[in-house]
Amino acid sequence: MGAVPEIFVPDIIGTLRDLVYQIPPGRVTTYRALAEALGDPDAVRFVAIFLASAEAKDWPVHRVVHSSGAISRAFGADCRQNLEKLKAEGVRIVGDRVDPLLQFFFAEFRTDRPLARLQEEQREVAKRTVLCPLPKAEKIGAVDTAYCDDEAVAAFVLTDHQGELLDFLLARAPARFPYIRTYLSYRELPAYLAALGEAQKKGLWPDILLVDGNGILHPRRAGIATHLGVLLDLSTVGVAKSHLCGDVNTEGMTIGEWRPVLLDGEVVGGAIRTGRNRTLFVSPGHRANVQSSVDLVLTLTQKDELPPPLRLAHELATEAARE
Repeated sequence: MGAVPEIFVPDIIGTLRDLVYQIPPGRVTTYRALAEALGDPDAVRFVAIFLASAEAKDWPVHRVVHSSGAISRAFGADCRQNLEKLKAEGVRIVGDRVDPLLQFFFAEFRTDRPLARLQEEQREVAKRTVLCPLPKAEKIGAVDTAYCDDEAVAAFVLTDHQGELLDFLLARAPARFPYIRTYLSYRELPAYLAALGEAQKKGLWPDILLVDGNGILHPRRAGIATHLGVLLDLSTVGVAKSHLCGDVNTEGMTIGEWRPVLLDGEVVGGAIRTGRNRTLFVSPGHRANVQSSVDLVLTLTQKDELPPPLRLAHELATEAARE
């Protein structure tokens, strides 16, 4: 393969700040309207949590209310303080709500809707995904990430086909993109690409790479394992610790058992019960398919909670971030 590529990461926090400052005095908007202006109404939870955080404490967040018109609470302030600020700007308040909301509602944002552009990029990644059986692997790699303030620490581990450690390395990159559900690639890929760039220079290239996250088990079939695999044209398998999407019944599963996860009627992954009664969600990233991905993870885990390469990567990244 050629040189490890880079990935463009938009400034979502800067865009959100600009949107909030676009709300004129005497007008209000809602968390959902801001999420839609970012390009994805499903990002409303991220918007609400971020605007209540210390990072947004100096923004005019008193002009952002709930869809019912109810006054929100800013970091370090209560609803009463925001209510008084809105009254001073001429907004009519009845009880604890803006009433009528439509009279004061603002949604005429100037925006390039960056999340919508990222969704389109994910769809293009999905089109380039190759689903086929995994190759025979002599060397298995794994990557995981931990965080220290605004920095992501990625650990890359190389093991033999049985999961025995051969080598490892660490890499760091700024974590500029916040956590937003279904957009994990844009938060963690810069650190992963930095780590894999170093691995390539040192001749530590794997036959298969395990990634802490999803592959095609993703609403747009482009989770971080798929995105990384397509960028590198490398066989990747996503191993997620939580259930992102899709339908599966994990009731009564026993250790070593797996069940298919369906999304829009298609099998896109498997729920695997591992040691300590842990459920992992495994899906092919790129140059892999569901059956071979599940078989590999089952072979590696046996009675373990996590595949050893991923467990080692997790421990190394966590320890490095703490230090």
